[in-house]
Amino acid sequence: MKRILLFTALYAAVTPLLANSDPLTSEIAYKADALRNVSGGLKQGSGVLQNVDWIFNLDLQELTGIDDSQLSAYLLWNDSNTFSDRYSGDSQVVSNIDARNAFRVLELWYEQRIADALSLRFGLYDLNSEFDAIDTAGLFLNSSHGIGPDYSQTGQGGPSIFPSTSLAARLHWQLSPSKTLRYALLDAVPGDPDDSSATRISVGGSDGALHALEYNHVLAAGPRLALGGFLYSKPFNTIVQSATGNTRDGNSGAYIFVDAPVARGPSGDVNVFARYGRANARFNPAKAYFGAGIAWSGFLSHRRSDQLGLAIASVRLGDDYRQANNSNTHETTIELTYRARVSDWLYLQPDIQYIINPGAEPRLDNSLVLGLRFEALHGLF
Repeated sequence: MKRILLFTALYAAVTPLLANSDPLTSEIAYKADALRNVSGGLKQGSGVLQNVDWIFNLDLQELTGIDDSQLSAYLLWNDSNTFSDRYSGDSQVVSNIDARNAFRVLELWYEQRIADALSLRFGLYDLNSEFDAIDTAGLFLNSSHGIGPDYSQTGQGGPSIFPSTSLAARLHWQLSPSKTLRYALLDAVPGDPDDSSATRISVGGSDGALHALEYNHVLAAGPRLALGGFLYSKPFNTIVQSATGNTRDGNSGAYIFVDAPVARGPSGDVNVFARYGRANARFNPAKAYFGAGIAWSGFLSHRRSDQLGLAIASVRLGDDYRQANNSNTHETTIELTYRARVSDWLYLQPDIQYIINPGAEPRLDNSLVLGLRFEALHGLF
């Protein structure tokens, strides 16, 4: 707690020094989650997680005259504390800033518009910055609302997402004002499997590739519909070994989601989301995932920036994994959260999560986690 208060005071002092200036702009965010596992899970206990995101964007068109070009760098720091693996025991991960201690380069890419409706981005790339990203779900702390576990738990150490990313090339087509199509080709093994704190860029080798595709359509009334899928090029070991061996092609999955406004007015704005995804259960623990939630903002006339949210995240395990590990069929988390704006740059977010079947481990009782997020923002966040 002392570290949080100290950083908050320092942040307030240096904020005037971080003013943006063209062609370089910067965005910085400090997050700290104070969490306590009240009951169930692995054991009772508390922890504080800390995270700093610092993004730099350089407008190369203004600097060099190259039309429609941009260079971006994203620096990431996490402290040494973790929570879910020590206390709650859940596989979906209570906090979306839960990561091993490191100072990393999360993203470092160059983007160039190559046609009126087509752009190319190349470099270290966070897949979840554009793929399987649901605006309304961003209110919630549980990691599954950032990217579904049917996607995040695939591959060797996961795909190219927080906290480790890989080299990628991404194409973005603006098919119409309301329709987009994105495709990304990524190194299938992000970071360094032997050193989770390292930033690694791999070219060639035996990592294989990850193909990612997503189509988005924003309807006239505001709802955004998306359909996505992914495929690993490299054969993977199946969970259950057959008589002919356990290496097979076909590690893939697909997902669909809707993110929609349902009410606008003097009583506040209400948005809802729902997502369903599946992964090939021959290779991955998760067979299917369902997430949904509702966020209500501006319901207090004197606190229009505050948000209240309720969400569910449920991952269902495949039969092969369940039989091999003698696990339950699912893990489900219900989350209630409230994000309060304290000042122009400081937010507080009390959070409650109730986890049913944490880790799908039959020996663990349901877990209750209480949390409070401190968030200090500056720039474009």
